[in-house]
Amino acid sequence: MTAGHDGAGVEPAAGTTGDSPRRVASRAAIYTAGSAAPAVASLVVIPLITRLLSQREYDVVALGTVVVQVGVILVALGMGAAITREYILGEAGARGARGLVVQSSLISVLVAGLALALGPLWGPAVLGRPWDAALALAVVASLGGGVVIVVQAYLRGAERPVPFVLLAAGGTLVGPAVGLVVVLLGQRTGTAYLAALAAGYVLSALAGVAVTLRSGPRDTSWVGLRRALRLGAPTVPHQIAIYVAIAGLVVVADRLLDAGGTANIVLTLGAGATVLTGALNNAWAPLIYKEPPATRHARLTSTTRVILRVVGALVAAVCLAAPLLVKIASPPTYDHEAMVPAVVLASFSAVASVYYLASSHLILVRGRTGVLSVSTPAAVGLGIVAAVLAAPVWGLVAVGASYAVMYLLLALFTTVAQAVLVDRPWRPPLAPVTLAVVVACAAAAVLLPTATGWWTVLRAAVALLAAAVLLAPLRTALRR
Repeated sequence: MTAGHDGAGVEPAAGTTGDSPRRVASRAAIYTAGSAAPAVASLVVIPLITRLLSQREYDVVALGTVVVQVGVILVALGMGAAITREYILGEAGARGARGLVVQSSLISVLVAGLALALGPLWGPAVLGRPWDAALALAVVASLGGGVVIVVQAYLRGAERPVPFVLLAAGGTLVGPAVGLVVVLLGQRTGTAYLAALAAGYVLSALAGVAVTLRSGPRDTSWVGLRRALRLGAPTVPHQIAIYVAIAGLVVVADRLLDAGGTANIVLTLGAGATVLTGALNNAWAPLIYKEPPATRHARLTSTTRVILRVVGALVAAVCLAAPLLVKIASPPTYDHEAMVPAVVLASFSAVASVYYLASSHLILVRGRTGVLSVSTPAAVGLGIVAAVLAAPVWGLVAVGASYAVMYLLLALFTTVAQAVLVDRPWRPPLAPVTLAVVVACAAAAVLLPTATGWWTVLRAAVALLAAAVLLAPLRTALRR
């Protein structure tokens, strides 16, 4: 039996992957919709919660959110990548992946419990504020989110996108929605909102574990757990560095330009297209893992070209819509003229992220994830240094450009790493048409006037033309 079934995890022979392009595309569409929904929801929740809570109470929510975002990475210990790989390529296959979900969940409980017990020590030292119920609830939410991550890794390997998306909705949609209701009913505190957020994550985690336990027998072995930890733990610095990328640039903008809030808006909008690459990766990674070694490089090349076109179309749209996006995201008191080119430059990170993800697939197949614990922090660190040097001269433009530089360096480092680590190096495909269209749209976005009316119509027409050029050939490519 092939990996992913209740037998030994053996790579499938050629022609047995069973993944038609239409089927892969449909799964990718579900993952994309599930990833886009929380992003859209956050755009709705943030303006509401900032108006319902005082600035002091919203500061509590913002700090709690930071704890959750970092906490889910720490409590999950990078086991997500190891579980998906175990399902498809591991010796124990689906049994081993289910066993790792159970073991990882127990480890997450222990890590979160330790964080709660030591909270009065690390809370003031790290966050600069006393340990209180709000921070404790943020740790509980982190626990739920970490368990959801490992369950989703199992569902990704099992090719079950619908429960994958439903679990994500529990924490990122249901929790904030209930929190808004609680605040509207009179509990105008950040602690009340975080309590609802924690409840959403914990309920999603319990539902996910139940789904895993009902999916079939489990193989829990210390050998498998140690192997998974060796694979997953090195990705923790990598994941934290990805998160710190935006946070670090916001700090630079705040210290050097007194524009931390403006930079946060710019980077949130510019990084929006990377949400699509992450969503597509949920269908892309298992496809590459399952491909036989003899044809894996060819499949990786063909899928990289397709994903570059899809992401390129979105980047082109973000560039041309940048004037409208910054007006929606911020009041007229912000410097919209300076924000537009910064958003445009930051959006190029999505194109670079496709190359980074493509090479990282081969690194994960090889099981040599230690390189990611070095390459990603190095790329982020160099990007922050570039921002520090350039921001005094170029302002917000330097901040947006530095974010793109981080992903360009990450793509470069990861590509070099896979060339060294794998038996047969993979050559990333050039995409001259995609790059030319994206660059042309970026230039048009900066050069065209930002006035409304017919100029907005012209920008929309250019975006549609770019989408037609990039997406029209995909029907034939997917057939192939």
